[in-house]
Amino acid sequence: MTYYQKYHVPAGTFQVNARKPLILQAYLNSCVGVALFDAEAGIGGLYHILLPEPVSHKSEYNREKYAATGLPLFLGSLVREGADISRLQAVIAGGALAGKVSNQDIRLDIGGRTAEVVKEVLGKHGIKVALSETGGFFTCCLNFNLETFDYEVIPALLSDEQEADDTTHGRISRLDDIQPIPQVALKILRMIDEDVYDIHNLSQEVRKDQVISAQVLKYCNSAVFCGQGGIDSIDDALLIIGQASLAKIVTAMAVKKLLNNSYTGYSLAKGGLYHHAIGVALVAEKIASLSGKASPFAAYSAGLTHDLGKVVLDQFVSGARPFFYREIMGENDLVETENRLLKTNHTKAGLKLAKKWDLPASITNTIRYHHCPCEAEAHRELVTIISVANSLFHMFSASPSLHKVDMNSLSRRLELLDMSISDFPAIVDAIPHQVLSGSPELAIT
Repeated sequence: MTYYQKYHVPAGTFQVNARKPLILQAYLNSCVGVALFDAEAGIGGLYHILLPEPVSHKSEYNREKYAATGLPLFLGSLVREGADISRLQAVIAGGALAGKVSNQDIRLDIGGRTAEVVKEVLGKHGIKVALSETGGFFTCCLNFNLETFDYEVIPALLSDEQEADDTTHGRISRLDDIQPIPQVALKILRMIDEDVYDIHNLSQEVRKDQVISAQVLKYCNSAVFCGQGGIDSIDDALLIIGQASLAKIVTAMAVKKLLNNSYTGYSLAKGGLYHHAIGVALVAEKIASLSGKASPFAAYSAGLTHDLGKVVLDQFVSGARPFFYREIMGENDLVETENRLLKTNHTKAGLKLAKKWDLPASITNTIRYHHCPCEAEAHRELVTIISVANSLFHMFSASPSLHKVDMNSLSRRLELLDMSISDFPAIVDAIPHQVLSGSPELAIT
């Protein structure tokens, strides 16, 4: 019996290989997935496309995000590996209007336009489409077997696990059981919130925690920073990577330990909560820079901590995944489902945790209101930035998501930032491609 490894192809990238026991996967909402293969040559690949075409002509944009510019690169890579375009067959999936469909979804029709561009490019090259399952209203997963060249398009989040039992409302972890964020990280979060940090007091605080210091130095000497090596003190790290990067790394390392101690309920994979937190933090940082409505550092910190409440509730979700996911796959959104099944939700649980740890008010408000920023009485613009970043990351990240994006709601939130839905492609264009891949830490600079 052959054992098949699985590889999730991140949004805005493609994977090409010769025949091997590997299953390529892409989880698709509005994104479009394209599998291409030449069975005779034994070459195939999978491409996970975000958008139909670039919104700007700047030279540094990531061409692989877009069907119009990335599909020729995908074809070129297949040919270089030995495929013959005349023998290629294609499988196309995705481009759905997933979640609550709004007029904005229909007007933008991102998935539909992307699928059209894909079919147009394939048609120009005379490539046969063996299967096309695009559109619809559900998230799907495109699986492509690189050994047999078999393929399938299935609804995402299907599970054969047993039904949840009558203990649906089982015990939720007590707040006292949650290991708090290290004091050095809490202090830095407060310094960032009050905008009173500098190189001297930042390094002074980091040196107080030997564990965090060691983790930061290990990270600074890793391949993320090109393996520079020789960074053997916090002062050296500050001089080489700068205080901004150091502050982000310290808080990321602290939150990583907390989020990685959770189960696999919300995230669907070990470490998924941390992956999501880093991704939202980096997207929020970009939106803050583009809109000018909040400090990029403050947006990064708030994005990193916005889902702390899931750490409290994750034990229950992990124990009742099939039941919980089936509810989410219906018309209910995540918070509604939590309220009905748990009699609380992750924003309320996070609020209690934030108050217990005395987190800054800006972060506390973001935790509580990131799903409903209009209800925030303070720090509304920061809360809105995190809300928008959260939606964008759920839409375009490589992993399956429990969060449904309402484009009408997203449009209203953009208006709170003096932006509009027409700015949406430009925002996506500004997101570093590493953020939407399996390694968003690579974008921390």
